[in-house]
Amino acid sequence: MLSMALSSKVFFSATNSPIPINRNSEINNSNRFFPSTSLPMIPRCSIAHDHNIVLTPIDHFDYRSGHPMITDEFLSEHRNKLEAFKRIFREGGEDPVEGLAMVDAIQRLGIDHHFQYEIEKVLKKQYMLSGINGGHDNDLYEVSLRFRLLRQEGYFVPAGVFNRFKGMKGSFRHELGGDIKGLMELYEASQLGIDGEDILDEAREFSSQTLQKWGTAEVDHFLRKPIRNTLDQPYHKSLSRFTARNLLTNFHGTNRWIDILQELAKMDFSIVQSLHQTEIVRISNWWRDLGLAKELEFARDQPLKWYIWSMACLTDPSLSEQRIDLTKPISMIYIIDDIFDVYGTLDELTLFTEAVDRWDYAAAAPLPDYMKISFKALHNITDEISHKVYRKHGWNPEHSLRKAVRRLKILLHVSLFYDVTTPRVPRAHFQGAFFSKINII
Repeated sequence: MLSMALSSKVFFSATNSPIPINRNSEINNSNRFFPSTSLPMIPRCSIAHDHNIVLTPIDHFDYRSGHPMITDEFLSEHRNKLEAFKRIFREGGEDPVEGLAMVDAIQRLGIDHHFQYEIEKVLKKQYMLSGINGGHDNDLYEVSLRFRLLRQEGYFVPAGVFNRFKGMKGSFRHELGGDIKGLMELYEASQLGIDGEDILDEAREFSSQTLQKWGTAEVDHFLRKPIRNTLDQPYHKSLSRFTARNLLTNFHGTNRWIDILQELAKMDFSIVQSLHQTEIVRISNWWRDLGLAKELEFARDQPLKWYIWSMACLTDPSLSEQRIDLTKPISMIYIIDDIFDVYGTLDELTLFTEAVDRWDYAAAAPLPDYMKISFKALHNITDEISHKVYRKHGWNPEHSLRKAVRRLKILLHVSLFYDVTTPRVPRAHFQGAFFSKINII
């Protein structure tokens, strides 16, 4: 139900004031869930006591803790291969076609975070070429690849560059059907079309139909597999970390650099895998210490699934702390979803929604125990993230985060709508329709 809600980006609004202190009254006779003294808005990492406030830079992370292969010698070899390929990239990037192929290979293998400066330099040069009609204008592969790489990085390239590949009747020329490499890249480029760019719709239809014919024809297995991968997993709609293994042999470059790049990518994959494994352990420990799985036996207990959302949204290895922090509110969205869908009564849901809307511990006093601990967890996670942002950036996103959390009150209206007007329709049907549009994360 919540998959659409989790596709939103995080937006914070800065405030000039420091983090305030909450002077709200305590809940009477509820010491099990809340302390008896006045509560600061930012508790001392009460939810994740074992997490550091500061970001863990990728260069200082101890990868060896999560993977037996990651030794000092391994990291040293990785650094040497990285520097060696950067030198090759700087040289090969001077050639227009070779530079495009290298950028494509680096990005598809998910190691572009090591080459941001070099990639930007190549793309700036390619953008200049596209403006003066440089390069091989009639090479379908080159034109399509340049178009895609530039567009996905925010450069404006008109879709009209593909008009040159049309015949007198206004359709793509028949002879292009034999250029498999060009067709694959044309299909990739067509994924970046916007409304009104009919030529890209035509390009997608032409290339997909032709490639499907090639995919069923008597062609070499090593050619059929890349065709199928392109049709099933176009780059713009995929995550490179999940598709890199399928693409290690599907690059159009020279043996002068492709072998080095593949070796580098495999080593980098092991390093990042070790990082993710360590993050999963931290998330699992946090979730266990939080105790919601024991208190809310009816709710989902899937910390690994929730972490996958963060891993897919924040792919840069340096964003380790951010991935862990993002997993926490994602977990609470699932928990609250289960409370509304599976367990809570309408009266309980009304009280819970009012407590969230007021953002007040005192408002949680009438709640049943399972809702009190859920509210406390939601409150503490929000305050913990505010604390970290304030410590690192000097401004407090508390207001924006609370505003996002308060949007949960729409669930109350959905519940009322369900019970009053359409009792025969499952409540989850309406909650899914409404809740999928709430930009909580």
